[in-house]
Amino acid sequence: MKQLGPALLSLVLASSLAALELVTSKYPRTFSLLRRCWAFYVYATIYGVIAFCVTLGLGALVKSGTIKLEGLGLSSPWVQAVAVGVTFKAFLHIRLFSVSVGAESFPVGVETLVQLFEPWLQRTIELDHFNALRNYIAPRAQKYPDLELVKKQIAQNLPPSMSADSAEGKAFLADVQRAVSVNEVLRLYMSSVGRGLFDSVFPL
Repeated sequence: MKQLGPALLSLVLASSLAALELVTSKYPRTFSLLRRCWAFYVYATIYGVIAFCVTLGLGALVKSGTIKLEGLGLSSPWVQAVAVGVTFKAFLHIRLFSVSVGAESFPVGVETLVQLFEPWLQRTIELDHFNALRNYIAPRAQKYPDLELVKKQIAQNLPPSMSADSAEGKAFLADVQRAVSVNEVLRLYMSSVGRGLFDSVFPL
């Protein structure tokens, strides 16, 4: 039972970091649209469960040589829990067993199991985010139907990091000019600047 506390800590850390990694890599400006996406929470929680199980079985894994822990303070179960929670993806390479067919051996590990759900969950999250973004933009597209006026408003309301003189700003404005519908250009703008600035430029 004394391992339960550290295991729960690693679960919380790994879940939080998995969610943060997904958000910062794919939805840095519009992550608030995922608050009702069940797949997002399942995705993060599964990585937490993996870290939880690794922490509970850490002694056996170290003893068998599957995992090697070295570093300051790693004799403490709480420090070990933090290490597992922070480096949760490293433990995907743990081999559970091997299947031999003739002379060939095929390792089956945690990563093999993760691949059963990760692509599907990420696709579900992507679709939910797209639908939430589309629904959020729809009333603005109805209120601001003039495509050229919307493009002008966007060009006049870019953050300093996306100024017309910067490489990022030039690339973004080129995408804006290529947009052929109000929905498309509003989606580009919100994905780039986030809800705060988007709502102030295109209030309902």
